[in-house]
Amino acid sequence: MASKSNKTTKTIITFIAAYFEDSNIHGLKYVVKGDLTTIEKCLWLTLLIISMFFCVKIGLQSVDRYYTKSTVVGLERDFYYWNTTMPGVTICPLIRLDEERVRQYSRQHDLNENEFQELYNFLEHLANATYHNFHNIPNNRSIAVLLDRLKITPNIYQELIYNLTGDSTMITKNDFIAATDKVRSTSGDSIIETRQIFTEYGLCYMTNTMLSEEFTSHYMIWGYENKKEIQGVDNILKVKHSSYFDSDVSYNFLGFGSKPIDGFLHSPYEIMQVDHNLGYTSEPLQVDVECVEIITEDGFEKDATIEQRKCRFQHESNLTHFPVYSKNICIQECRLNLVYSICKCIPHFYPNRIPNPKPICDYRILLDCFIPHEDYFIKMYKISKDGERDSVPCHCVQNCRDAIVNKRAKYHMQKTNDLVGGNSLLFAMINLPTYRLKRQIIFSFTDLMVSIGGTAGFFLGFSVLCLVEVIYYFTLRVLFYFVKML
Repeated sequence: MASKSNKTTKTIITFIAAYFEDSNIHGLKYVVKGDLTTIEKCLWLTLLIISMFFCVKIGLQSVDRYYTKSTVVGLERDFYYWNTTMPGVTICPLIRLDEERVRQYSRQHDLNENEFQELYNFLEHLANATYHNFHNIPNNRSIAVLLDRLKITPNIYQELIYNLTGDSTMITKNDFIAATDKVRSTSGDSIIETRQIFTEYGLCYMTNTMLSEEFTSHYMIWGYENKKEIQGVDNILKVKHSSYFDSDVSYNFLGFGSKPIDGFLHSPYEIMQVDHNLGYTSEPLQVDVECVEIITEDGFEKDATIEQRKCRFQHESNLTHFPVYSKNICIQECRLNLVYSICKCIPHFYPNRIPNPKPICDYRILLDCFIPHEDYFIKMYKISKDGERDSVPCHCVQNCRDAIVNKRAKYHMQKTNDLVGGNSLLFAMINLPTYRLKRQIIFSFTDLMVSIGGTAGFFLGFSVLCLVEVIYYFTLRVLFYFVKML
């Protein structure tokens, strides 16, 4: 038995030695060459081990570079050929509900004038509720009785507010020509698409956005698009672009009548942030802005993974409550999850069309649970007793396409409400950008193969054919060798 085992071992050693003699890998044959001394063979073996060590080390560095440092943000300055996308804007009317709709609702439920006023006041505060003003929501016994009588439960808060607010975006050409109570966005003779959206500040209106049509209040409630074709209008823009030679680089967002409004300037690839507003205004306002776009090179999406580029396109959403991705939307979902972990419910202004919907907070929970944690919910961190900053885990990567938007100046256009058709915001780019940022791949998979192949060739003389040779020698060659032995 021992003799047979020794014979097998000797056969294997002989086979491996034969591979060393025939291999094209540099230095390997000298380890088994018969006319060399033991010292020479040990020297060559040591050199081979050192070469393999550095080959593996440098190869792993190349792999690490491919997965973590393969993309950069470069600078472009050939601005004569660009079409720069103007910033997006969101406007929130501070009077949300349509009083006539609320009166009609009251008549349907046989409410008297006092009950109507009480219901209107409650729903108006609920529609305007956000993290810093939940304390304004009325809370008394008569409200509780009235809501119980009307069967107004938390899960229908947002749908009821939507129905009693209505969607004021324009749907016909006449809305543009005659009506002043239709929200629209215009640039010269062109109309820019406008939509009603959910925000952390209630129902608002957004224009000049590159976000998907799924990001609308209608989709968030009912789960399907309600894209309105504006009848009788041909020159409709999704967004306003501007080139270096354009004379008119502005657009007007109007149709809010005499209502006071709060405006939020943001990237066309992003949504508003509640704490980044332009300020309340009851008269038209002109805002001078500057915008530096962040674009991507051709093939950037398919040639690099999310982990490699450290950014997401909007259709690559990994969020639960939102159909599209942006960094600010992702932060909202982090805040939503933080709220749910503490209060065991979420506010009514978040979309909740998911397989297992989370409970919607009753207005009394908004008062009892949210007010004590207001700063924590807004800032998403708190200072512990030992002075350490305790931040909420929130892993939100950048948008692959984005824009850096800044406000340069703003001017109140006093006593011009009648001239411009009500309260509005006018946005103008006085100086067009002379540079933009571009995400690029500088180390592709092909570069990785070339780097590893070059390293292996430099240290060992290893090539693709050498790899094929190894596979062949220890598969087919082994099979034929042992068949011949038998």
